[in-house]
Amino acid sequence: MQIVTKAFFNKENNLQLPLALDVPTAGTPAPSNAGYIDNLCISIEKSLLLNALGLVLYNEFQIALGDIDNVANAKWKLLLNGEEYDGKVWNGLNNDLNFIAKKVYEVYVSEENSKLTQSGNVQINSENSSLFTPMYKIANANQLFRKMYQGDTPKEPYIYQDFIDYFGCGLEEIEVSFYQYLLDRKASFPTWEAPKFRFYYEEKNSFGL
Repeated sequence: MQIVTKAFFNKENNLQLPLALDVPTAGTPAPSNAGYIDNLCISIEKSLLLNALGLVLYNEFQIALGDIDNVANAKWKLLLNGEEYDGKVWNGLNNDLNFIAKKVYEVYVSEENSKLTQSGNVQINSENSSLFTPMYKIANANQLFRKMYQGDTPKEPYIYQDFIDYFGCGLEEIEVSFYQYLLDRKASFPTWEAPKFRFYYEEKNSFGL
């Protein structure tokens, strides 16, 4: 089961991509990029989950997705759909604005902003679009992805209960990141190894840097 598909980008939200439609709307001559977007969803989703969960848990999750309502897969259903616990909220992987969708949006808009042609790089200007820089949208998607995936990263270590936290896991947040949720639910995922969780340190700003 694929969690994020092109359907996430057909909705009227801040991740909307008009070219995600399989068939352009009536009177719209612009081509569809639905196939490319779906392939991007598949590759990015797999990469993010592999690097967060590790191969063993990733494979267990894929099996569980095929029978997610089975009581034996309760922990995976919570991971997928979210839960409230200990005064915190985990929004789950299967919500309209999850971190996987944020990363897909960031990568897609970044790549489509500049197309390599025989004459060099050109700015894409669709017939039904107004020309403007997408850098603010790219930067916003990147920052939200990082916050939802790994949490805020303090510039200085946060020390509490004799533990030094460089990754933001000790900061009080009601809506927790994927990393924080896995930390909090370590008993449910005993084979998960926090040191192997991949962090994304690169941060894009409105200048694309």
